[in-house]
Amino acid sequence: MTTDTRAQVITRRTYNRPLNKEGTKFETWEDTIDRVIHHQQWLWERAKDGKLNLYEQSELEQLRDLFIKRIGLVSGRTLWLGGTDVAKHREASQFNCSFARVETIHNVVDGFWLLLQGCGVGFEPITGNLNGFTKPVQIEVIRSTRDTRGYDHNNEHYAGDSWRLEVGDSAEAWAKSVGKLLAMKKPVKKVILDFTQIRPAGERLSGYGWISSGDATISVAFKAIAELLNKRAGQLLTRMDILDVMNWLGTCLSSRRSAEIALMPYGSAEWQQFARAKKDHWIDNPQRAQSNNSLLFWKKPSLGELEDIFKIMEDAGGSEPAFINAEAAQKRAPWFAGVNPCAEILLGNANFCNLVEFDLNKVNGWSLTDTKYALWLLARANYRQTCVNLDDGILQRSWHELNEFLRLTGVGLTGIVTWEHHESGHHLQMLRQAAQSGAHSMADELKLPRSKAVTTVKPSGTLSKIMSTTEGVHKPLGKYIFNNVRFSKHDPLVELLKEGNYRVWTDPYSDDAVLATFPVSYDNVEFTNVDGKEVNMETALDQLERYKKMVTYYVDHNCSVTISYDPDEVPSIIHWLRKNWDSYVGVSFIYRNDPTKTAEDLGYPYLPQEVVTKEQFDEYSATLRPIDIDAANTLEEFEDEGCATGACPIK
Repeated sequence: MTTDTRAQVITRRTYNRPLNKEGTKFETWEDTIDRVIHHQQWLWERAKDGKLNLYEQSELEQLRDLFIKRIGLVSGRTLWLGGTDVAKHREASQFNCSFARVETIHNVVDGFWLLLQGCGVGFEPITGNLNGFTKPVQIEVIRSTRDTRGYDHNNEHYAGDSWRLEVGDSAEAWAKSVGKLLAMKKPVKKVILDFTQIRPAGERLSGYGWISSGDATISVAFKAIAELLNKRAGQLLTRMDILDVMNWLGTCLSSRRSAEIALMPYGSAEWQQFARAKKDHWIDNPQRAQSNNSLLFWKKPSLGELEDIFKIMEDAGGSEPAFINAEAAQKRAPWFAGVNPCAEILLGNANFCNLVEFDLNKVNGWSLTDTKYALWLLARANYRQTCVNLDDGILQRSWHELNEFLRLTGVGLTGIVTWEHHESGHHLQMLRQAAQSGAHSMADELKLPRSKAVTTVKPSGTLSKIMSTTEGVHKPLGKYIFNNVRFSKHDPLVELLKEGNYRVWTDPYSDDAVLATFPVSYDNVEFTNVDGKEVNMETALDQLERYKKMVTYYVDHNCSVTISYDPDEVPSIIHWLRKNWDSYVGVSFIYRNDPTKTAEDLGYPYLPQEVVTKEQFDEYSATLRPIDIDAANTLEEFEDEGCATGACPIK
């Protein structure tokens, strides 16, 4: 596949950190990787309590070479923050994946804190401990008008019959402030939410490097949460209430740096409302777009139950609720309580995982020995990412303790359908053993617990793009693609793309965004020729069988995949699920768009990825001019389609 320019642009937009406050100078790719390798060295030396020897330094040099060539990479989170002061003092910021049951104020604070770190958050809402205000109150919001940074701590004030919450200008203050709001039970008549200390939007945050959203998002979210607490005055919050609280908190980020997944056991109280939570959500509940919603099945469903779930799914648009085979998950992972937003990691309650990625597309022609060694190196790096201190003054101690015990890693594969051996269960087993050996060898050298689960497959949205490969286990839509990528209209990269003659036009869904078209081709994947277009015509069963192969031969956790299907395939999907229930952990589903159709044919203003003919591809590609990425400035990343599910963190 050829995506060099796209890979470079997305790398600059998403992972190269600014070198000055003005955002006019940025890291090169080599700078980014050197920072990440520095972080690896810091983790390693701290864990072994001593300097690296020459052999260990040589290992880091080999790892650096894999990163530079984009054969393997750490998580996007670590590409962005690894080696920074934030990564060394707020070590939860390095984790992609998390899960916790949300039943107390502390759980809500933890979840919001992790979202603010950019971590993907999975949760199960549980009623019984969270409740509304003591009695109904009047709610007042005071917005910020300041042009400088305010103080970084919260203040509470009681005056007469009113309670005032003054929210500080820091991530710690934001996380703690939602706890104060939920804990407010004094019988006042008025609640004042004061955001006057929050800095203006558009300022780059010195630690994280993200762009401040000001108080625009948090003021809306906190008011909505306060109104919910008002509605439930004198009552316990329902599971759906807790879902909405967490979803509103997910809206507080300035751009899409994280994601949520909500889980609820099938047959539990409110499961039917939960299953339909996102039907027409944009009308009255826009916050519910923040989470994917999945049902947990603790026993094999009957034929009728599966048919009912698919009816609910189809009625809501064809994609939710997804469902998790919790019984199978617990057999694989006795600690299992839930999953991360893309469902590739099996997590306990108050549990993390950090991921790495290995591109099989780049090792075609390699010996199995060399491939296994490269994966072994990457798995050792992944284990070192578990050597963290999660006592950060916000998170409950249980997060640190469970990480210390489980030491979960997520050694992922991408570019799977392009690998010359992807049909071979034996070769996949060899990779699994290499990854496990790497993680376990690192644990043994450090005299620490071995990882309880090592391997996974994630959708790999943004990372696959910068690695110029196919996404996870997914097959591309077609051989020749026009990929329309979103940018802020103010991003300096936009002008650079225009100079390179790339098509740039206004995003029909946002006045603040533009779209730029990148030609992408996939040369070593089999497609079907339909009316001059080389397209992916895989059936749902074809996709499910590839999923089964991965969970059978390579995966310890789960293989994340979104099954594209037509409504008439539902009976065969249900039959497959019933027959293969013991081999199934969890996938998501989405209605298939005809890959031969254009956006206009399908009634959309545009498609994130549109299949084109070879002639269209060649004609457009011939008009493009080289651009100098290293001379470009950029803003923070803008929301993109992310990954095949649309659910995963962009970083």
